[in-house]
Amino acid sequence: MNRLTLAWRNIARNRRRSLLTGGVVVFGFASFALAGGFMAQSFDGLRNNAIRNGLGHVQFADARAFDKSEETVLEFGIRNAGKTMEQLRADPQVLVVMPRLEFFGLVSAGGRSVPFAGNGVDPTAETQGSEIPKAVKDGAWFKPEERAVVIGRGLANILNAQVGSSVTLLASTPDGVLNAIDATVSGIADIFIKELSDRYLALPLPLAQELLTTPDTVSRLSVILKEPARENQAVQRLTHSLQKSGLTLTAKTWQELALFYQQVRVLYLAIFGFMGIVLLVVVFLATANTMLMSVTERTREIGTLRALGARASRVTQGFILEGALLGVVSAVAGTVLSLLITLAINTAHIEMPPPPGSAKGIIISVHIIPAAYVAAAFAMILTLVLAAYFPARRAARASVVQSLTHV
Repeated sequence: MNRLTLAWRNIARNRRRSLLTGGVVVFGFASFALAGGFMAQSFDGLRNNAIRNGLGHVQFADARAFDKSEETVLEFGIRNAGKTMEQLRADPQVLVVMPRLEFFGLVSAGGRSVPFAGNGVDPTAETQGSEIPKAVKDGAWFKPEERAVVIGRGLANILNAQVGSSVTLLASTPDGVLNAIDATVSGIADIFIKELSDRYLALPLPLAQELLTTPDTVSRLSVILKEPARENQAVQRLTHSLQKSGLTLTAKTWQELALFYQQVRVLYLAIFGFMGIVLLVVVFLATANTMLMSVTERTREIGTLRALGARASRVTQGFILEGALLGVVSAVAGTVLSLLITLAINTAHIEMPPPPGSAKGIIISVHIIPAAYVAAAFAMILTLVLAAYFPARRAARASVVQSLTHV
């Protein structure tokens, strides 16, 4: 009889205790794997929101635009933006280039004037590379040739504006001259951050350039890459390509610009890391108790083995093998349970309450992360091995006479 078969028979001798210990490990494994999948889903959601809401995978701008605040409109703007965009689009890994002209001004409708944060964009590029056009629930996203704007629902409520309403935009040009244009509200977007919804206004790039009297000038260029996106490699390649054409711009990846993502990531890692440690401690204490009972009940058996010449290390190894085998079986059962729970959660489309600063809840979607399952299996098996090692080592090193006379 080999040692593996013997270990399995020892596990099966007390099925109730083995099932109890295995059950603790199974639920511990499932908790570990599901937490990893939920965390991965949260990170992917935050990443996608950051990239698809204007940042892009890589953003190009004047170096001063990343470090300083503009004292005048488009002080650090990109001149001859058309040439730069053509150069960027020539790269085979670039999916779309989204020019953005950012400015502030006043919007008037119905005798009321309200400050707004303006975004001059390429309507076609935004449709390809941004989620913002999908946020338009009333009306429609504007077309390049339209003299139209899309406003946030909060701003629409403040202005009492509806789809089709006429508005007047007033802004200061780089020369300090006030300029105004008339436009029509083509759509109202549900922007889920209230403060942004109260100020958001998007308009076609040519119309924004007309308002600011800055033809072929933008604030920054956001580049969406084809997946899998390799931002760091793209930065080096695209920067070098621009420099060869005599264009000098600074590039930053979305990770460098999305400070909120970095803060949330650190927070999540700290929270789930602490929860993981607590979970492992609970599993260890629960399994250590049952393993201690098992070893205690088999003290005379250990003494008999020692009397027949078995070494203490060999006896200890037998218990460790039992713990590892039980851990493997429990990990397999935990994997099945985790996959079933993941399927149930993703199918149910459970919506979480809106996070701070947002007006819409988030649909829970747990990802299946192989690395999380492997880490959970390793952690659970190691926990059972340690839970078996300490009591077995102590019992195996006791004197043979003491073990044989144990009651």
